[in-house]
Order: sequence, then structure tokens, then C-alpha cells
Amino acid sequence: MSTVMEHRTDEDPPVKPQRTRSRGTKLGISGTWVAYAVLLGAAIAVPVVIFFARAFSDGGSGLTRLGRIPDLGKILWTTVLLAIGGTAIGAVIAVFLAVVATRVPARLRGVASVIPLLPLVIPPVAFVYGWIFILDPKVGYANVLLRKLPFLQGDSGPINIYSTAGILFVTSLEVSAIIFAFVHARLREINGSVEGAARVSGASPTRTFWTITFPLLRPSLVGGLVVTFLIQLGQFTAPLFLGVRGNIEVITTEIFRLREQYPIDYPLTAALGLPLLVFGIVAILVQRSVVGDQRKYITTSTGRGVDKRRSWPAGTIVVGYGILVVGLPIAAIALVAFSPFWNGDLGNLTFSTENFTTAFDDPFLPQSIINGLESSLIAALIVLALGFVGALALSGVVRAPGPVKRALDFIFIAPLAIPRALLGMVVLFVFIRPPFSLYGTLALYVIGYIFVALPFSMRSQYSSLIGVPFSLFEAARVCGSGPFRTIVGIALPVAFRGMLAAFTLAFSMLVNEVAVSLMVQAPGKQVVGTLLYSLQQGGEVPEIAVLALIMTAITAIVLTLTLSLGGRSSLENL
Repeated sequence: MSTVMEHRTDEDPPVKPQRTRSRGTKLGISGTWVAYAVLLGAAIAVPVVIFFARAFSDGGSGLTRLGRIPDLGKILWTTVLLAIGGTAIGAVIAVFLAVVATRVPARLRGVASVIPLLPLVIPPVAFVYGWIFILDPKVGYANVLLRKLPFLQGDSGPINIYSTAGILFVTSLEVSAIIFAFVHARLREINGSVEGAARVSGASPTRTFWTITFPLLRPSLVGGLVVTFLIQLGQFTAPLFLGVRGNIEVITTEIFRLREQYPIDYPLTAALGLPLLVFGIVAILVQRSVVGDQRKYITTSTGRGVDKRRSWPAGTIVVGYGILVVGLPIAAIALVAFSPFWNGDLGNLTFSTENFTTAFDDPFLPQSIINGLESSLIAALIVLALGFVGALALSGVVRAPGPVKRALDFIFIAPLAIPRALLGMVVLFVFIRPPFSLYGTLALYVIGYIFVALPFSMRSQYSSLIGVPFSLFEAARVCGSGPFRTIVGIALPVAFRGMLAAFTLAFSMLVNEVAVSLMVQAPGKQVVGTLLYSLQQGGEVPEIAVLALIMTAITAIVLTLTLSLGGRSSLENL
């Protein structure tokens, strides 16, 4: 055994020391993250505080006048009923579809993952009016067919879509897609050797679900339920279009009624929305404490040797659900759009493009579509960039202080605590005054849309980043790669599909947004949502069908581009 000793002489080249980040550099980076979090948080919190402070102005006049709102108790009860009922029904549908979707054959797996998500990206007004055309008591296609049965008589019914049950039905189908997005992604992660080991040990499928799957599923399920409940509390589109005939009001439609009065009673609208704000903030804090860091719930498994029990009936259920929930409303819209008149009789159909000619003769229609596309595109790109920066911090790709991470996690989801109708009121009250004075401009729509899309801008990008072994980013740092090079060379390619999903969801959501659009609208500056409401007020049903069909086609084009660029997995990142 011999030992070789190295002897360094003066002639040897000096050893190049490893680059280390100085304390000053670390403090500078930390300061940058703190500044980002503070500025973003202030941009969200300050307008909200300014608006809701109006509830306490003039000695709290807004709060004292709440009792003068007619049927306030009934409005509150209807709001809570729709929120609880819609969330519960949506959760049952979502969990059932998520479990079934994990059992479909391999060739249908991508389709089964996307179909239950489609209600997320279908224009809300198109979805609502599709079911109106099917279930209108007098001329709805389904009701007309049902009345042909020998035991059903009369000239209306038997189903009334303009009822609390009708609103509950439509909203439950919509929010089921949100819960499915949370639950299915988690089920795909844990559906492997973990469940297989339980079955090999003799556990029944039921026991496996409740002892293995459900505990691992809990964080995603809680997250989906909280998000859905908050959305249901602030539900606006379905009650607005379906509740008029039955005089069904919720808090958000009452706020809209107050907004339509002149002068706008800002103290009263702020006071009416204050309980929703407080409850929303508490709910988000509870959700964050339950979910915490998503990394601790990640399970990895190849799933080899595990019987996944794939079945074609499972695929049939998912595809059938898509046809019934998505296909039928779109088909009904198309029938009305291409029919000279809507009478609900499927046995005597005639087709014409006259409705399209009439609609495009209105100069407001093409301009509204252009305005909507422009403002939605700008807002979607802004929140995409903001979300990517936030995802870099929360995922650990770029090191940020722990308190900044926790602050950003709350900041991005915070606007979800405020119903969209109230967000519109916040934007209207703050940004039409000096120094902004944005009344009557597209910038007002863009600001409102940023508030709406911000909670959804980061999650899919964050999920893409945490799904990659963190050692990949650590290896880049060890090899001397700086933050910028790591972001451009690794993080951007890794997050590409998540970015596509975030943009698709944001753009599809914003171009069809109704609540914020109606709250910030100004004469002569319409977008799709405001035009649809104007057409509904005028009873111009064929034009509504035409515009709804056009917006559905635009959304379909965006989805097709997303699929072509990022593949099916890009939509699964929703």
C-alpha cells in the first residue's frame, strides 16, 4: 500500500475557487422577492380596503341600512342554499367521475381526463342558455318531448329551469369540473403500488378507498370544496339569467340591482358584500392550513404489476356524461341559432342563416367581440407572467424566503375570497376616480379581469414545476447555473404545458366573463358579457344563440390550439 502525496509548487496554476454567493447578493435577492410580494399584495389589498371601508363611512350608514333591503333574509338563505347544495352535488359528481376516469382503458385515458373539465371552458352564458333551450317550461326541447307522453298533459313543464332547483342543477354541473380538476390529478398520482399493496394484503376495494385513497385525497378534496363553495357563494350568471322569472335573488344579483341605480350606493353595496369577504378570507386560511405544502402529498409509483381494473363501461360513462352535459346544450344552441324561430318542436325543423345576418347587422356585436378578445388577451398574458414568477418561488426553483412564499401563496388565491360581482364593484369604485379616471376604457375591464384570473394563474404552472424531481434544479445550481439560466433552460420548458393550461383557462374564462363586465361597463364600451345581457333584456333569443355559438367556437379554437401545442396533458394540467 502506498500513499501518493500531491505537492503544489509555485509554478502550478492556482486552483480556481468555487463561486459563492455573497451575503450582500443573498440579501439583494431576498429584498427583490419581498418587494414583489409587497407590491402584488398591495395592488390587490388596497383597492379592496378602499371599497369596503365605504361600509363604515358616514357612521356606518351602509351597515345600518342593510335591514331596508327587501327580502334580505330570503336572499341570504337562497345564497347559502345554492352554495351548499351546489358544492355537495358537484362534489359527488366530481369524485364519481374521477374514480371512473382512472378505470378507463389506456386509449381513452386522455379523453376521460379532459371531458369532465369541459364545463370549465364553455362560455357560462352558453352553458346556461343551452339548458334554457332544453328545459324552458313551454318551448324547451326536452319538455316538448316529455309532454308527448300519455301521462303528461298541459302546455308547460314538467321541468322548470327558472327555479331554485334549475339554478342548482346548472351550477352543480359547472362547479363539478373544478372539484374534478383537484381530485382526478391526485387520484392519478396515488393510483398505483400504494393501493396495490393494500389489495395484496387482503383489503377490500371499499376499505382500500377509505384507509388509503381517501386520506391521501383529502388535501385535494378540501382544496376543491373550498374553492367551489366560494365560487358558489358568489354565483352570478346562472341566478341572473335563470332567476328573473321566478324572482330568485342572491347577494350578487342584489348588488347588481343596487349598481344599476343612480347614484350608485357604494356604502350599501360594500356592507352587503362584507360578510362574503370575511367568510371567504377565513375559508382560504383554513384551506391553506389543511393543504399546506403539496410536496408532502406526492407519491411516486410505476404501478407495475398492479391490476388497474380498466373497463370499457367506465369509458362509456365518461363519454356519455360529456355528451349529456356538454354536447346537448351546444346542440340546442346550434338548433336555435340556425332556426328561423324557436318553438321546441324537433319534428318540424327548418334551418336558415337569417339569425346570423341579423346579428352581424348590429355594429355592437363585432366590436364587442373584438373588445372582449383584446382585454381578455392582455389580462391573460399579465396574470400568466405573474403566476409564473409566483410558481418559481413556491416551487423552490428560485430560492425565496419562507415568509415570502407563504405570503405569495395567500396573495394569489386571495381574490377568490371576493365574489366576482364585488370585484367588479371594487374596480369600478377605485379606478374611475383620479388619479386613474379609467371610466369608459378597456383598461377597466383588463384590471377587473386580472383580479378574476389571478387565483387560477399559478396553480397549473406550480404543479408542473413540483412534478419534476427537485434534484434537477439542484444539479443545475451545482454546475454553476445562475437563476436566470436555470429559469430559461429548465423551468420554462418544464412549465410549458402548465403555462398553456393557465393561459387557456384564463383566456376562456375572461373572454366570457359576465359579472365583472357588467359591473365596470360603460355606455359605448361593450364586451361579450355585457352585450349578452343587453340582448337578454330585449328578449332577442336568436341573437343570444348566435353570439353564444360564436363564443363557444372561439373557445373551441383556443382549446384546439392548446392541444396541438402541448398535447392532451396540457389540458390535464388545468
